[in-house]
Amino acid sequence: MVVGRETRRRGLRCGFVAWCTLVWVSGTVAGTAQEVPLLAVSQGQMPSDVGSDDRSKLSLVERADLGGRALQVERLSGDSFGDSMARVADWRRFGTLEFSAVNGAARPVELGLNILHAGTTDYPTRVDHRVRLRPGRNDVRIDLRSLRNVDGSMPDWEEVRRWYLACEEEQPDARLWFGDFVLKLAGGSTGGAPVGGSPTMLNRAYRVTGKVGKWEVDLRIEPLEAESLTKAESERRSSNEAISRPKVEIRFDSNKVTRIRQSRMPEISSPVMFHTTEADKIVSALEIFPPDHPINQTVDHWPVHPRSREIVESIGASKPLRYNPDMAYIFVPPNQPKIDVALTLYADESDPGPYPVPDQVPLEGWPDGFRQFHRELKMTLPDLQRDTHGLGGDRHAIIVDPVNRLLYEFYQMKRTDRGWQASSAAIFDLKTNRSRPVGWTSADAAGLPIFPTVVRYDELERGIVEHAMRVTVTRTRRAFVAPATHYASRRTDPNLPRMGERLRLKADFDVSPFSPPVQAILKGLKKYGMYVADNGLDWAISVAPDPRIPAMHEELRRVPGSAFEVVVAPWDDAE
Repeated sequence: MVVGRETRRRGLRCGFVAWCTLVWVSGTVAGTAQEVPLLAVSQGQMPSDVGSDDRSKLSLVERADLGGRALQVERLSGDSFGDSMARVADWRRFGTLEFSAVNGAARPVELGLNILHAGTTDYPTRVDHRVRLRPGRNDVRIDLRSLRNVDGSMPDWEEVRRWYLACEEEQPDARLWFGDFVLKLAGGSTGGAPVGGSPTMLNRAYRVTGKVGKWEVDLRIEPLEAESLTKAESERRSSNEAISRPKVEIRFDSNKVTRIRQSRMPEISSPVMFHTTEADKIVSALEIFPPDHPINQTVDHWPVHPRSREIVESIGASKPLRYNPDMAYIFVPPNQPKIDVALTLYADESDPGPYPVPDQVPLEGWPDGFRQFHRELKMTLPDLQRDTHGLGGDRHAIIVDPVNRLLYEFYQMKRTDRGWQASSAAIFDLKTNRSRPVGWTSADAAGLPIFPTVVRYDELERGIVEHAMRVTVTRTRRAFVAPATHYASRRTDPNLPRMGERLRLKADFDVSPFSPPVQAILKGLKKYGMYVADNGLDWAISVAPDPRIPAMHEELRRVPGSAFEVVVAPWDDAE
């Protein structure tokens, strides 16, 4: 971290959007009892995971109105609790999810049931169902047969994965008490009947075993329809989607692709720092993701978001565009030795090593960011690697293997007497469009790659930045949009930007008064736009801390936030 940028608050690790949320995780259903516990509070079970900041206070207390032992939750506003490993994965035999709760507040509290399962790849493919707790006792019974994913498709009830219960309402003095969370069998079934006892509740084959009278049965059921929608419902949805979601063509610059593919990749026998002419030749010949990857798609024809004005105002319509000379990187040869890096914070959302970390790997802000803002420290790269001055911060490290087209990014990287350590590690295959698993962070809070979005010297020289750029804002929403996979906020205001939100410079903004390097950035912002990638300074794009790049602060500050608009991607269901 450099130039006084606030260290971001990562927020909750789970990847869902909403006010209050409930998400269920893997386990096994045993026996033929009429109900199976998800969280047996009455037996002393406590949630295994409490948010990321441990704001909430959880304890077991006695409550006669809940039949004995209950889970007391204080300060739930803006936090969550749940199980990182739940007890039930296969929900096909169950008809309802039930629990009792007491709301000690004077007004209702909004909660939500958010279910992630094997079919979940993004927010639209998960269940997001509201629950409202009135003051006093509430007996909640949720009919699983009525639940659908956000996009209207069927959940994969055979493999439900995680659960969290969270509340976004600002109600710091509220107390909630919960009894057991249980799944109840459908219609009194004692065996392998699917949710609701109807095979049309599943979009895949399933198996039924057990006894029918005196006969042992082992049946494979093949559903006749992929979903339980009626024909009329299907036609209505298709008609509505055709009206409300006009098809947006996916476009990219074929001339850019041709130029890169015709360039010759130099021989790489040792690590190459980013701020060199050799690095310019390497990156100019490196195809960073396929042409149709969202980062490479042009957005000058995408529709404007219906709440574009409100979102821009939430960031700051009168605040100026700015930049951070922050994201350094290094190229390594394909035979670079790989080493272990100790992962200290997000190991469960990191790609395993070993990793090709060279001794001279630069960290965030090296060298020009420190020359501009910390010249008095007279810091060397080894000083920065070991954080001898105690600056702390995000300390991003970016390593690129251009021959194998693999990208390695680290968050809070540090060298110690025992070796390298980092809070998280993410590996991106630049040959594919594959994103991080849904709900996973990366070196960036949004789960996005950093290197492909950084403004580089070679493209300023070329006259246009030919990819989406990375931008930070102070306040984001508890939501993300693909290709982002993670959020870092407790706020649910729909007028705040989501992680992965795409903004572009308005077409009528006059770039002619600016210098060629700044024009290259502004032209790129019109054509490719920028992603909300992390929490930090408002309207701050990331530029390589390359000494060859001239200072652009004063010029960029002449571009107000009101010059931008939020756009909607072809795959986004923004409302």
